[in-house]
Amino acid sequence: MRRSSTQKGFTLLEFVIYITLVVGILVTATTFAWNIVNSRTKAFAIQEVQQNGRFIMNKIAQEVRGAQDITTPVIGVPGDTLEVVVRDVAKDPIIFSLSDGKLSMSAAGGTTYNLHSGAITVSALQFTNVSSTDDASRNVQVQVTLEYKNPENRSEREFSETFMTTIELRDR
Repeated sequence: MRRSSTQKGFTLLEFVIYITLVVGILVTATTFAWNIVNSRTKAFAIQEVQQNGRFIMNKIAQEVRGAQDITTPVIGVPGDTLEVVVRDVAKDPIIFSLSDGKLSMSAAGGTTYNLHSGAITVSALQFTNVSSTDDASRNVQVQVTLEYKNPENRSEREFSETFMTTIELRDR
């Protein structure tokens, strides 16, 4: 009976090389997957801020365009409250105000509605009455800064954006 001198199996060096390659591939795949998750989270934060910003600006523009006059703020003096006079007595006045990071709207002193989701905080709000002194035009400039709430301080959830527009009253 003859014994074969060839051994089947891996040498220690081949095994170490194999393990190194497998670990390298797994680390790369895990890093890639983690980056995808973080990118998705960041994209969600951006989308949430932008959707809320568009809604807020459109709502304010809709109400201001239909207003007859701007009560607060006075011409040239910025403030964090906007009060407009409207024809509909059931809605008069319409007030936009900031309190504890929440932008709200109320009509005729009734129920107050938040204008953004709970995932957003308003870090800055400024209304400036830029109407002409001769009453030829009535305009208000709106500037609002929204931030995505990030209680865990995770970098992929940090996002803020400032929205600004000027609106002219049409129903005068």
